[in-house]
Amino acid sequence: MKTYFNLLGLVVIVLTTLFSMSSCDKNNDDPINENELSAGDKLLQQVLVQNVDGTINPIYQALAADCSNLYDEMKVIRSAAATKSVTQDMVNSACTSWKKARANYELSEAFLMGAAADFSIDPHIDSWPLDLDQLWTLLSSTNMVNKLDGDDGPEYANTNLGQNLLGFHGVEFILFRDGSPRPASEFNGYDSYNKDGLDFTSFSGEYEMVYALAVCGDLRNSCYRLETSWNEKAPAAHFSVMSDLEWSTTLTSGNSYGKNMKISGEAGSTYSSVRNAASAVLVGDGGAAGIADEVGNVKIGNPYTGKDINYIESPYSYNSLTDFYDNIESIRNIWMGGSLGNRVSGISFSVYFAKYNTAIGQRVEKAMDNAQSAINAIPKPFVKNYTSSQCATAMSACTELVNALNAANDYIQSSKD
Repeated sequence: MKTYFNLLGLVVIVLTTLFSMSSCDKNNDDPINENELSAGDKLLQQVLVQNVDGTINPIYQALAADCSNLYDEMKVIRSAAATKSVTQDMVNSACTSWKKARANYELSEAFLMGAAADFSIDPHIDSWPLDLDQLWTLLSSTNMVNKLDGDDGPEYANTNLGQNLLGFHGVEFILFRDGSPRPASEFNGYDSYNKDGLDFTSFSGEYEMVYALAVCGDLRNSCYRLETSWNEKAPAAHFSVMSDLEWSTTLTSGNSYGKNMKISGEAGSTYSSVRNAASAVLVGDGGAAGIADEVGNVKIGNPYTGKDINYIESPYSYNSLTDFYDNIESIRNIWMGGSLGNRVSGISFSVYFAKYNTAIGQRVEKAMDNAQSAINAIPKPFVKNYTSSQCATAMSACTELVNALNAANDYIQSSKD
């Protein structure tokens, strides 16, 4: 009996030793246990959760609601155009709603990674310049207009119109002229747009509203997809629209994009660590540094340098500079946590750097301030002032913001905290 117990004890010791050795020799690709995270990484993990719950989801929720409201208003105008009873109040209200939805979309551009990229939503709803030649051809075709009319118009627009006829700027062209709401009389009669060899005066306001309503419906559906893809708790009615359209809203794992970020470093997440996820937010494709670079070198730079003088965002509403400012504000929201007037104290990239590297944190925050100030100093409207020397100042300020965000990411990736 004594021999039996000695053998049993030896087996237990061997198994315990093997288990201990295997635990110490973990593969680098294994999920990170929260207990193994450094204090700095634990704070970053909280920042990522706050990023989803306090910044991304609320912005997408507001965007979806705004686009839904805009679509309902466009329905009213389209119906009134059929009986030549559109009022100026209807048009003015729709323009205000467009600007509100537009603001929330621009406030989302610091987190175009994830659903916006994977489902190609950004180019689908926010490409410019609008192709007026194609629009002229479309409105010349009664058959095409008839296909866009009706409840399935948004689906037809989604699959049959090119991205340079879709999204915010298609709706913008119909609602605005020279920075102001169009006269209601044009929706009860004929357009007055005659420029660059294109004569829209032969197109009825009703035809234009058929097109705009279908495009606006597709815009609403696309923003529902952004909302439901990030937030599994989005309204059931919005998920129902996705189901009817047979549009996927999850990663292949079945997780929402929000959950995927919140469980960074754990099994089931596409992010191998919290640092990997933080890098995606700050400098990855579709992240904060990317939109800072786009504002400076593309949105401002293309027309200013002469590379493409037609590459001007939101030219019909004169909303360009507001778009640029809001893009930088989207970076601020990611950095500070939440949105202006709704910050969460103690959990943000700002707090992380205040604790671990104040110089880099202050550099990023100064760069954001300078970029917004430089954009505000460009004479309005941008479409008429894109050659202003102040554009160069704004471009340089955006470049410094890109560099500051890269420095922040470099610190996080190399930190021992």
